[in-house]
Amino acid sequence: MSRIKVLPPGLQNQIAAGEVVERPSSVVKELVENSLDAGAGSVQVYLEQGGQALVEVIDDGSGMLPREMALAVTRHATSKIFSMQDLTSVQSFGFRGEALPSIASVSRLRLASCVQGQDEGNFLEIMYGDQLQEGPEAMTPSTRVTVKNLLANIPARLKFLKTKSTEGKKCSENFIRLALANLEVELELYSEGRSLYRFFRQESLKDRLLKVWPEQVCQDLKKVELDQGDFRVHGVASSPENAQARGERMLFYVNNRAVKDKTLFSALKQAYKGRLLSREYPQAVIFLELPPEEVDVNVHPAKSEGRFRNERHVFSLVSRAVGKVLDKNYFEVPEMPAGDVDADRKTLGSSYRPCPGLTSPEMPVFREDFRHETAPDYGDRPAKKPAPPAHVPDMGLSYLGQVENSYLVFLNSSGRLLVVDQHGAHERVIFEELKNRQGSVQSRMLAMPIHIELHQAEKSLLEEIWSILRSLGFVLELQGERLLQVKGLPDIVSTGEGVEALRSMLEDKTRDMDGVLIALACRTSIKSGSSMTRDEALGLAHKLMQCKEMNFCPHGRPICMDLGGKELERLFKRR
Repeated sequence: MSRIKVLPPGLQNQIAAGEVVERPSSVVKELVENSLDAGAGSVQVYLEQGGQALVEVIDDGSGMLPREMALAVTRHATSKIFSMQDLTSVQSFGFRGEALPSIASVSRLRLASCVQGQDEGNFLEIMYGDQLQEGPEAMTPSTRVTVKNLLANIPARLKFLKTKSTEGKKCSENFIRLALANLEVELELYSEGRSLYRFFRQESLKDRLLKVWPEQVCQDLKKVELDQGDFRVHGVASSPENAQARGERMLFYVNNRAVKDKTLFSALKQAYKGRLLSREYPQAVIFLELPPEEVDVNVHPAKSEGRFRNERHVFSLVSRAVGKVLDKNYFEVPEMPAGDVDADRKTLGSSYRPCPGLTSPEMPVFREDFRHETAPDYGDRPAKKPAPPAHVPDMGLSYLGQVENSYLVFLNSSGRLLVVDQHGAHERVIFEELKNRQGSVQSRMLAMPIHIELHQAEKSLLEEIWSILRSLGFVLELQGERLLQVKGLPDIVSTGEGVEALRSMLEDKTRDMDGVLIALACRTSIKSGSSMTRDEALGLAHKLMQCKEMNFCPHGRPICMDLGGKELERLFKRR
């Protein structure tokens, strides 16, 4: 058995490098963060061959004296902490002291720096951990770190790097994440001598996002802002309509440090719950500011993760901050200055006049004088019981009709079109009615039981939701291992709808109350392609306005869309 002994310094540095320097993008992150900690107002980053051949970072920060440069490449030497108290309240990007010596142990590193007020600096050159030379260098006050041939002395790790384009993309991503959090700093990224991104001082967050995200997404970003004592959440979040299939545009920062945190990710998803399809992701840049002692940033060597003292509070704060900017009542017309209303109406034509037909009996307006209109109560299908008179508040909306028997169209008082998906709207209405009536839904017994043959997996799944189904009016009985007898159904569904809903639950592997309610709402709601009378459209719109969530169906699809001048101009390619 081998005896315990201390590893050689070079091997120690290479092991430490494995924690901090995974690939060229890690070097970009560490060096740019050092520049920002040094108070730089301008930072330039140069890459060659995806960063493997060259990563060079130049900044105009405070610079280093010759004796400090030698310490900078020594392990556990730093200018950022001096006591245990500093360790628990880290304010800078880094402090460990591993970055420069770790990078130097797996590359050829050249460090040159000149402090403010001097006309000559010094340089230091190291190859794979061994110092080659040092001396004076003519340069203006600045710091330049040049890293060449990264990981060339560790072929086993070098082979795990991806293609040059992939590594270059990862370098760009780290650079952009730092740029989004440091708006007061000018940053520029070059690759193979060509400028890829340039961010100017004092740009807004949206200005910088416009350079890296699609314009359509950026135009619809909503400002997030919530203060609660020593905690603050701010940033931007996209509308649910602009969701994408991947989660790469969900960026989080804790005290201005980019992190990948499960709590923050879950909080953002919670804010969008019910507003997105199952495989959709929002786009957001969220900053969380809190006292340093409330978060431990030293969980990961690269500080890309954190641990919060009160995760529940952080979760609640972020989900509320984002959720409140996503709420929108399409049926509510905001107060607008007369000039703004007139300008919006011009988008529908300079001679805008309310069409006489809009106030005729054929096309009613949502106003007090329609309090005696009646509409079928969809919640009581299939009995078709007469509904109470539909009293619709004065929302300033005129009903125009149906498009392809699927979409209801209205015009509001500011001249904007409102389009409602009738199937999604009815799904939402039934979903919330069922949720409110849980435990009080009556059963309708069938004259003859309906038999459904089950697979073993379906039987196990059915047993999980058995009590939920009973609370919603299903009367079921298992015969043997494979046969399900349906003896009764909720009184709000027809026989065909009830059986279809059951099959849908088994196919979708539904395991909770919401899943059961969604299946019922989907199967019992009016379908796309179904003609609706004026009274039915009025009744559905009225019921939708009573829902807690009127903008999205239970699956997460949007129910309402409004179109004004800007949207129509884009459709007609006038801008």
